[in-house]
Amino acid sequence: MSKYDLLKKHFGYDLFRNGQESVIDNILSKRDVFAIMPTGGGKSLCYQLPALMNEGVAIVISPLIALMKDQADALVENGVKATYLNSSLSAAETNIRINEIMRGEHKLIYVAPERLLTDSFFNLIKTVNISLIAVDEAHCISQWGHDFRPSYRNIPRFIARLEKRPVIAAFTATATEHVVNEIKEILKLNNPFELITGFDRENLFYKIVKPKDKYKYLKDYIDKGFTDGSGIIYCSTRKTVESLSKRLKEDGFLAEGYHGGMETEVRTQVQDAFMLDEAKIIIATNAFGMGIDKPDVRFVIHYNMPKNMEAYYQEAGRAGRDGKSSDCILIYSPSDIVKQKLIIAQNMMEREREQLQLTNLQILVNYCHTNDCLRKEILEYFGETTGKNNCASCGNCQNDSEFIDMTVESQKALSCIYRTNQRFGVNVIIQVLRGSKSKKIIDWNLNKVSTYGIIQDVSEGGLRELIMNLIARGFVRMTVDNYPVLKLNESSRAVLKGEEKILLRKERVEVKDKKKSKQIRKADFDFNQALYDLLSLKRKEIATEKKMPPYVIFHNTVLEELAYSMPTKKEELLKIKGIGEKKFDNYGEAFINVIEDFKAESAVI
Repeated sequence: MSKYDLLKKHFGYDLFRNGQESVIDNILSKRDVFAIMPTGGGKSLCYQLPALMNEGVAIVISPLIALMKDQADALVENGVKATYLNSSLSAAETNIRINEIMRGEHKLIYVAPERLLTDSFFNLIKTVNISLIAVDEAHCISQWGHDFRPSYRNIPRFIARLEKRPVIAAFTATATEHVVNEIKEILKLNNPFELITGFDRENLFYKIVKPKDKYKYLKDYIDKGFTDGSGIIYCSTRKTVESLSKRLKEDGFLAEGYHGGMETEVRTQVQDAFMLDEAKIIIATNAFGMGIDKPDVRFVIHYNMPKNMEAYYQEAGRAGRDGKSSDCILIYSPSDIVKQKLIIAQNMMEREREQLQLTNLQILVNYCHTNDCLRKEILEYFGETTGKNNCASCGNCQNDSEFIDMTVESQKALSCIYRTNQRFGVNVIIQVLRGSKSKKIIDWNLNKVSTYGIIQDVSEGGLRELIMNLIARGFVRMTVDNYPVLKLNESSRAVLKGEEKILLRKERVEVKDKKKSKQIRKADFDFNQALYDLLSLKRKEIATEKKMPPYVIFHNTVLEELAYSMPTKKEELLKIKGIGEKKFDNYGEAFINVIEDFKAESAVI
């Protein structure tokens, strides 16, 4: 049968998608292949169809058990004999499949990289004719990729042990130029045919939001905009997955949580429920999603910051595989940056890799602060130029809100970095500009620099937005380590001299009315306004849950004292007027968590 006949018979298509036919033809002509195709671009067909046309069997190396099962099951449904070998099978099931392979009953065998070097698998493979080795999710082989799997390094050693080298085809949806070169080098691809079909997914709508109350935004979005299909919400920690899925279920949504700490059987049940539309929304860590080909995912929301642009692109790309319009929303919060940096630090990796991960995280942070087209930012990261500055279909390009000129404030911020000898990070610079009387500012004599207190009419959040925008646009450099500091560079001069204007969207910068600002009540002490706002949000959340006024939880004066002294121990909280043993038992831990997160952020950012 011709490739077109097989395409129609087994897959139900009359035509190939962009790039598929050229990849298939090169594999059939015995040439190695390296292909970068976006999620939903039809990578799997590129090795499945040649496997049907060639003599022998194709080995497909896949990183996840769920991914192997789904693809093998789908092929069987399409009338193609395929199987998989992994740890989910019993000894009896494994023996049955081994016998089937030895009898030549299968055209494709899906296998995890961990199994490649086992004697039992290698002895099995010696009995069959291998026509093709397809490496799926090939970015996992690169230690500089976003999802490095050490077991993928088994692949070259496995190939080297074979008596006859088959065609090698590597596929991925995400890879920078550096990662591409490493993949080709490690796999020793022989003059490969290379294909990059492009990273743009025109049906995806990218948006960055910065709400004061994340959960309220999420709930409102699902209530108002989610009418059909399904959705995925990504969180950075298992704890967040559990708490968020609990709240959504309590609010009446068909939602389930998914993370790597759950029992395998439970994870399988959750994934099956999602695929069968019994659960409309999955709240998950990045353990969920690779190989999930559910076509009607109408939104992917990142409730927390992902670890880098590659991870974001791949996870967001799980939306709209059916080609219909779908939303990719990243909910930004500075505290999420802290969480990611802590995760990086806890992984105990070599210094060079840690530095790279911090750099890649900062690129994503810059993306969250740009005024430019979000689609353009993503494509340029992967080395693709669009020639357009406005895609008309992302959150920034559709935002017609007013810009305000923040050039003077930018000059003051740059001067402050200079006057403090380029030794401090974002939080300290903000405190100096706003004239904070905190103990560390006084102890370090930063209240004596000429830029102390020179910006009084911009909120702390507004100043943070301004400085992060300067970093994103390259007018300020932030060092890459766990305690980054701000540095000036040659580009800073253009802003200082007034040659570059700095415009920010008005909605992102709170500028106080100077006439009214004098009427704002002053506390008896200089508490941290940003922490006060976070504590107030937590109080409101608890009050709403308990259906009682916020002041019943804690009075404003209690929150001010908490935002001033920042206690993290029981005995410290009990010293504050208005907090007794019962109040501490009911609410103490919740407020301590807010303070600890804030202090961690202040130390890192």
